[in-house]
Amino acid sequence: MDPGVAPQYRLLHALLAAVLLLPLAVAGKPSLSDDQNRFLAAETALKKNQNTHYQRLKARLTDYPLYPYLEFQELKRQPSRLKSSSVEPFLNRYQDTPLAPRMRHFWLSELAKRKQWWIYLTFYRPGMGAKFDCYRLQALHGTDRSDEAFTETPALWISKKSQPKACDPAFKRWHTAGKLTTEQVWQRAELAINAGQITLARYLKRYLSAADVKQLDLWLKVHRQPKTISGQRAFQQPSPRREKMLLHGFKRLTKKNHKSALSQWPRLRTTYPFSKEQLYQGERSLLRSLISNNHPGILDMLDRFSPRPSDKSFLSKRIRTALGKQEWPLVLSWIDTLPETLKSTERWRYWRARALEALGQREPAMVVYQALAAERSYYGFLAADKTGAKYRFNPVPLNLDQKKLEHAANLPAIRRAHELFSLGRFLDARREWYLALKTMSLEEMQLVSKLAQGWGWHDSAIFTLARTKYWDDLELRFPLKYKSKVDSAAAGRQLDNAWVFAVIRQESAFSQDAQSPAGAMGLMQLMPNTARFIAKKSNRRRPKKWELFDPDINITLGTAYLSRVYRQLGENQVLATAAYNAGPHRVRTWLPETTVAADLWVETIPFRETRSYTQRVLSYAVIYDQRLGTTATPLSKRMPWIYPKSHTVKVVSANQSKSGAVLR
Repeated sequence: MDPGVAPQYRLLHALLAAVLLLPLAVAGKPSLSDDQNRFLAAETALKKNQNTHYQRLKARLTDYPLYPYLEFQELKRQPSRLKSSSVEPFLNRYQDTPLAPRMRHFWLSELAKRKQWWIYLTFYRPGMGAKFDCYRLQALHGTDRSDEAFTETPALWISKKSQPKACDPAFKRWHTAGKLTTEQVWQRAELAINAGQITLARYLKRYLSAADVKQLDLWLKVHRQPKTISGQRAFQQPSPRREKMLLHGFKRLTKKNHKSALSQWPRLRTTYPFSKEQLYQGERSLLRSLISNNHPGILDMLDRFSPRPSDKSFLSKRIRTALGKQEWPLVLSWIDTLPETLKSTERWRYWRARALEALGQREPAMVVYQALAAERSYYGFLAADKTGAKYRFNPVPLNLDQKKLEHAANLPAIRRAHELFSLGRFLDARREWYLALKTMSLEEMQLVSKLAQGWGWHDSAIFTLARTKYWDDLELRFPLKYKSKVDSAAAGRQLDNAWVFAVIRQESAFSQDAQSPAGAMGLMQLMPNTARFIAKKSNRRRPKKWELFDPDINITLGTAYLSRVYRQLGENQVLATAAYNAGPHRVRTWLPETTVAADLWVETIPFRETRSYTQRVLSYAVIYDQRLGTTATPLSKRMPWIYPKSHTVKVVSANQSKSGAVLR
């Protein structure tokens, strides 16, 4: 097994969703080919309406991979003059490119604006999103197919969120025709309240009778003030939604006041006819709250509760609760009752061995450790430290046929992606890349991942190879890009350079243009406020936001922040790693009351994201030792004991806490 690769797909989605186009000034200025210069000149001529010059340049680019992008921009220039006779050939010609769906969206929006519904239905395709589905409903009404529209409307109506404005005309006609039922209104209201979409839930009252409005108002009050469920008069009369309402309020109460929830639950569960599923969900919610609040007697309560074998999240949380209290007999018992698919994972094999060891059963513990020590992973490295075994890296680079590589490099989509990447058009490059991957075999994915590595497009190389589950090409999966800058910055801050590389690998996979949904930017995913704060503390010029995409600036400020957190937290690499993800203030609240082993502390970090993040960075640092050609620092050395709050350095300025210094 490999250390924590699968969760990287979350980063992949974030990169695709939030990636920015970098100016070439940031991406660097490689020398451009004649065709690339000609392409850029043609784009400029088109924007400036220099049509003759544009056509002359375009005529010389017919064999250039990005020629379709010129045609795309040309078609979009004057939407009001666009015709089906121009759009249809484009869609047919470039149906295997990301430009086809983009053009179809653009054209359908224009047709809807013109209300050319017959043509709209011709170009519409399913799966384009709610807005275009609702335009389709309008088109059906506009072409004498209202019965068909009414049949399709409920699927769009029953949504937990507000639908696009394009849906309003269709919803209005549906309601006016008497097709909207009270049950459908309640279905949507329930979804909305459970999703926290309270504005939508209030809006839906207009479709209900006075009696139903009273019920919905009660539910909204329960949502806003969960203690309302303690009033028995309001819930005296049975209703189809009473138990749902009470369970919703109880779950809210467990999050706001666990003591009140604990006292309310016995009365609720015996007074009202909850279903078995509702009782399970109520009990589960209460126990999760009591775990979070470290309630006395929680272990006994957990031992009496029977989690479903499919409830993997709760099963794991239960064991972590016992780990946090070092109740080793319960740890061992609960691990042994896990479903086999969960019990056989490296995590629970390791902790089963730790429990056996803690209970004095060293020999069976060592058997488990020795088997785990063969793995190149966080738990494998921990197990190797237990047995004194050497770490098993076993790098095996991909062995690919040169002719197949050349063939892959000449695939139209890959050529387009390469050109776009070379021009700094990273978003378009990724669109091409990931559309091409959809139809590729595992071998083809390995081929193109090797190509991306050669281009210096490391994040795409890493994520593409991960899809094939080939973990042994460590050179591809753990690049040493920006080595001189990382080495210099790490040395200047007295940081372990393998650790810095590991943070970069986890944060961005070496994508210099990465931007998270929260706004963290660049290689080390700096929040702009954090970067400005660190620059001020380092007596550096305040960086402009876009400069955080510059690798030099990002690494300089990122290592400065990492160093600051490291010093604040007693030069403990484990705490600093967790703080880089969750923020130093939050990590301080997680410090133990008594000294604990670092592996135990990491395993009981309350946030799953931070827990996994910390494990991956620490294991990646070990692998980067190997990649840098140095003797691997054992995890046992990287992970010193975690001391109580009173022993940990507590230097936090007010300015830092205001800087938004939580890095994602």
